[in-house]
Amino acid sequence: MDVAQKRMPSRAIGLSWLQMEPGDRDLAVKLSAPDTMRPGTRLDVPVKLASLKPGTEAYLTVAAVDLGILNLTGFKTPEPEKWYFGQRKLGTEIRDLYGQLIDRMAGTRGKVRSGGDGMASRLQSPPPDEEPVALFSGLVKVGDNGEATVSFEVPEFNGTLRLMAVAWSRDGVGHGEQDVAVRSPVVVTASLPGFLAPGDSSRLLLNIDNVEGAAGDYDLLVSAEGPVALEAGEAALRQVSLGEKAKAQVILPIRAASGTGKAQVFATLTAPDGSETIKRVGIDVKDTQPDVVRRSVFALAGGGSLLLDGNSFEGLKPETVKIKVSSGGAAQIDIAGLLEALDRYPYGCTEQTTSRALPLLYLNEVAHAAGLGESAEIRQRVVGAIRRVLANQSSSGSFGLWSSYGSSDTWLDAYVTDFLTRAREQGYLVPAIAFENALDNLENRLAYASDVTDGGMDIAYALYVLARNGRASMGDLRYYLDAKLASFTTPLAKAQVAASLALYGEQERAATGFKAAVAGLQSDGLSGYRSDYGSRLRDGAGVLTYIVASSVDTGEKAQVTDLLRRYQDQTSHYSTQDMAWLLMAARELNKSASAAKIAVDGVVEPNRLVWPFDGEAVGQTPVRLENQGSDATDLLVSVTGQPRVPEPAGGQDYAIERQIYDLDGNLVDPNAVPVNTRVAVVLTVRALSDVPGRLMVVDRIPAGLAIDNPRLVRSGDLGGLDFLSTINETEHAAFHEDRFEVAVDQTRHGDKELSFAYLARAVTPGSYAHPPASVEDMYRPARRAITDTSTFTVLGPTR
Repeated sequence: MDVAQKRMPSRAIGLSWLQMEPGDRDLAVKLSAPDTMRPGTRLDVPVKLASLKPGTEAYLTVAAVDLGILNLTGFKTPEPEKWYFGQRKLGTEIRDLYGQLIDRMAGTRGKVRSGGDGMASRLQSPPPDEEPVALFSGLVKVGDNGEATVSFEVPEFNGTLRLMAVAWSRDGVGHGEQDVAVRSPVVVTASLPGFLAPGDSSRLLLNIDNVEGAAGDYDLLVSAEGPVALEAGEAALRQVSLGEKAKAQVILPIRAASGTGKAQVFATLTAPDGSETIKRVGIDVKDTQPDVVRRSVFALAGGGSLLLDGNSFEGLKPETVKIKVSSGGAAQIDIAGLLEALDRYPYGCTEQTTSRALPLLYLNEVAHAAGLGESAEIRQRVVGAIRRVLANQSSSGSFGLWSSYGSSDTWLDAYVTDFLTRAREQGYLVPAIAFENALDNLENRLAYASDVTDGGMDIAYALYVLARNGRASMGDLRYYLDAKLASFTTPLAKAQVAASLALYGEQERAATGFKAAVAGLQSDGLSGYRSDYGSRLRDGAGVLTYIVASSVDTGEKAQVTDLLRRYQDQTSHYSTQDMAWLLMAARELNKSASAAKIAVDGVVEPNRLVWPFDGEAVGQTPVRLENQGSDATDLLVSVTGQPRVPEPAGGQDYAIERQIYDLDGNLVDPNAVPVNTRVAVVLTVRALSDVPGRLMVVDRIPAGLAIDNPRLVRSGDLGGLDFLSTINETEHAAFHEDRFEVAVDQTRHGDKELSFAYLARAVTPGSYAHPPASVEDMYRPARRAITDTSTFTVLGPTR
């Protein structure tokens, strides 16, 4: 069969092309835009369909896109005529029965794979240094003469725009393209640090190249908007003399203000003839100092009031302060504060991603009230979390902690599958194959698991998730509760076995399991290293969640609630597990709680549980909350913000040190680093106890320093630093513009001293805040340490 001549039904594409020759279907689109133009002007693009028959109705679209973007992605101009009428080759497929020999209960089906997975794709050119430009005309009707004109307002942009036109009529399709060079006679390029912190001082470097402009005196006006200022004032005006083909360089000092946000710097160069060249560059001002959290709980009597003013956040920077007030049932657990803390959590392993999204399945309305966005935005966060955790799923159905290649962890597999199960129950789309693979993986793990003698946290959770999906064996559940309940180490594991039986209607056995879980909560043997990411606080929240959700009347709900409140009071820092399970418990508690009658400045919002406030606004205009009910109600006030005075170096159970060396192994004075110097930053973490942890080590980078090579330096890589014994094999390492972070499991490294090193370069002269480096046990976050906050100075011209 001649595939090229295969005819498609006209109804499938809505065009009467069956009786036409391929050559008649090409509309021969011709673009007649100018070859060059200046930035910031209007571009008129005449388009003519040369082969369009008079009186034929036709339409077209035109896109004008930065050629740098197209080169990066390898994007080609759409060619509809080739898509519809090009030759097609027959597809090939390899069939193999080998995969049928593999038992699905012990593994996955075999697959025949060939070729690579995108290794051949390459960047076609370096990334553009201009702001990206992508303009689109929308639908344009072509005139009876086959002509149309499309206009674009081209912004201040230097580069090449590719015009891409697609046209169609009842009888044909076509395309056309043209490149238009957008350039100023005088080109201005700007250089700034990647970001600034409040109070940083640096410089703006302007390189001016008179490519084809007239010789003479040019007026340069530089101004800034947002939280940056030129040290010379709000605007700097100076005169620059340029000869033909000459170049000039201008350096202006800049300083970041006390606030944060996006700033813009504008440089306007006016030629002798009055024409202007405008250069705009953006810079983020952000404070990477760690936040502090203050919580207070008290009973507000009927008719009593609470005043929120500047004293409510004394010692904190007002512009960074967020205040959340919760009342009634929500005051037992800081729902709003915990949701916001999870939302701000900067790291993203599989467990942390799941913990951030799991409460949003049920607390969408509270999250919206807490100021975390509209319901659609919150739902999109859950969708994104589903996508991210599935990206870390291996072919066996298990989930790696940081990637799909991570080591196997049955408890983590059960936790993620529990989240996916609950997401499906709430109407979210979870791919069926991935979900079934996750359940199959748990079944396989249970089939090959040893009998429980100590621990069993992973088995208990896997049983619960399978029971929730109707795939657990009743015989297994009864055996584990009747014969092995005491062998499960943690209260949460006992509660999960009990909750599994409750799902199958075994209420009496479930009550026995829950009573054992409550008794275990009062034990002190839960403070060491936990392979299930847990803590006593997390277990208390989990036990309460399962008891209330299963509706098994053990008579111990009040006791667990009191224990949970006590554990909260004793815990200064919460892990993502603590926060997620506290929020799950809060959801169950709030089902039966009634909203208090709280008035904010005299206004009562019925059924409101959470009120968010901005620190700056409260500092200027105090807010009064009044209990207009007759009974007392609990209020929880959560205050989050950055301290005015950075916290001193120190910590609990750990110590951390940051040192900077040159490549010859000499210590470098951080307040006198010449520009363009390469340095090695070395972080040393010392454990002060014998209890290991899953550690997150973060070094916050000053604005004038840039990571030079995004990898950890191995011992021996640099001859001058061969005295260092550094670690380069970690669970996770990430290099960002403003921080370096590495995750490491202490149980896999026998030493109590861990060192990490990376290379950086001093890139921009100036004086910068150097935020502290920190280490924390992600699942015992009270075990942490920080270095001092300091300064970092890069030597070089700043004016």
